[in-house]
Amino acid sequence: MIRPYWPRILAGVLLSLMISGITGAIAWFVKPALDDILAGGKYEYLKLLPLGIFLLFSIKGLLSFCQTYVMKSAGMKLVRETRNRLYKHILSLPVGYFSRESSGVIVSRVMLDVETLNGLVSDVMKTFIVEIPTVIFLFGVALYRNWKLTLMSLVLLPLIAYSTKKFGKGVKKKRKEAQRKLSFLTQRIGESVFGARMIKVFNREMKMAEKFRSDNQRYYKELLRVIRLKEFTKLIIDVVTGFGIAVVLWYGGNMIIGGAITAGVFASVLVALYMMFSPMKKLGEAYNSLQEARASIERIDKLEAAEPEKSGSVPLDGFTKSIKFEGVSFSFPENNTPVLSDVNIEICHGEVVAIVGRSGVGKSTLADLIPKFNVPTDGALKIDGIDIRDIEIHALREQIGIVSQDIILFNDTVRENIAFGRQGVSGADIIEAAGMAYADEFIQRLPGKYDTVIGDRGLKLSGGQRQRIAIARAILKNPPILILDEATSSLDSVSEALVQKALDKLMKGRTTIVIAHRLSTIKNADRILIIDKGRIEDVGKHEELISRSSTYRELYSAFA
Repeated sequence: MIRPYWPRILAGVLLSLMISGITGAIAWFVKPALDDILAGGKYEYLKLLPLGIFLLFSIKGLLSFCQTYVMKSAGMKLVRETRNRLYKHILSLPVGYFSRESSGVIVSRVMLDVETLNGLVSDVMKTFIVEIPTVIFLFGVALYRNWKLTLMSLVLLPLIAYSTKKFGKGVKKKRKEAQRKLSFLTQRIGESVFGARMIKVFNREMKMAEKFRSDNQRYYKELLRVIRLKEFTKLIIDVVTGFGIAVVLWYGGNMIIGGAITAGVFASVLVALYMMFSPMKKLGEAYNSLQEARASIERIDKLEAAEPEKSGSVPLDGFTKSIKFEGVSFSFPENNTPVLSDVNIEICHGEVVAIVGRSGVGKSTLADLIPKFNVPTDGALKIDGIDIRDIEIHALREQIGIVSQDIILFNDTVRENIAFGRQGVSGADIIEAAGMAYADEFIQRLPGKYDTVIGDRGLKLSGGQRQRIAIARAILKNPPILILDEATSSLDSVSEALVQKALDKLMKGRTTIVIAHRLSTIKNADRILIIDKGRIEDVGKHEELISRSSTYRELYSAFA
């Protein structure tokens, strides 16, 4: 992951070695300062000692500033590029993935898990490349001054390594669980924002607040477990450090009394060891942080491992013949029960075909196969004689426009939402498309006209206005194949009349698949498919079906 940033990491390593060298030098100069200057009576050097200390600390501070800046910038670049890569990957995933994975989990991985990578480079890696050389330098100074005294203080060092490794595994496990619970919180907030009207109309504010409080409490408890494990590791390191320093004071003091070493040697060893235990403590903390980051990296890897949509390689330049279902069956991956079974139908170029049936019989699933939102489990779906599995996916979707009941608009201007239908269009094209969709009139009354920001999912507009923006977007795309999925089912009669007029213009000259939403559209369709339990029960014109199909008569009465 950090390979692209190796020049910055290398610069950080070199700076770290210089910082570690200065830290070791500070411990080294304790002996000559005590033995030669103070005890040896070379007082003429005393005035240089403060200047030397000042310069050493100033240079160390400057190097530390540069090293921190280099490492943090590398961490931020890693976060930036990882987010870009993940977002691009998310856009490549099949539609079915988003029905299996909650939006809260996806947002949590892209925003929160990726953010831990910044700390991994700027803090954890920085700690390793700064503190490991520091420990080595200081240990070398202490060994050189007196190896017996040094080794005596490190008898409990294996305990630090063992406890750090043991508790680090627990930290990783608990952090992984905490991140999972945090994704539930993210999901809960998103649902509350999108469902604010529903929550209020059913007076469920207290209920939702209680659910959030419960989820938040579980996350809080999991975080506490992480903190307990991390802080217990610090406690062990502190106890061992204290014991080591106590051993040095006792043993070293006796060596001074016995004349084996000078006070300068003792002080130099003591300072080196004391300065060494501090980076060792930081290394223990960094190891635990590394385990936390590994939990996030595993979640990121899981998202990246999700299979993107499979695209064919055969180009599709326009649509001229037919859409043909040949023995098509479909089941969702997590459910073996077929949603569609042995569907055989050919929709010719320029034909208007309506699909009717009770709720949940597979009407929308059948339509979703055409833009390859789902792929047939069995059989083949062919566009102009080419299996959609083989068609280049962007070329396929370039031929298709969709207007559905579930209107998707973005928190952007009216202009940008209409222009979403086609790249590189002019302002005149946008206005023309809006006029054809009977949207220009109400757009001109908006405060900023075409530059009005319409809010999240277009909630600043009425249902009919949102639908007409969606129709204008489809008109601008000008696709030869059009799918209308209950496009007026949730509108009032006035809005429905305007939207239907816009749809009539949009349908003109196009191959149109209509999932039943308005009686006149069904009656005027070239053919009507009756779907029941995932199968085509009957096919015909309105007059034929009304006379021979009891299912159609029942549905027709319901539409009426």
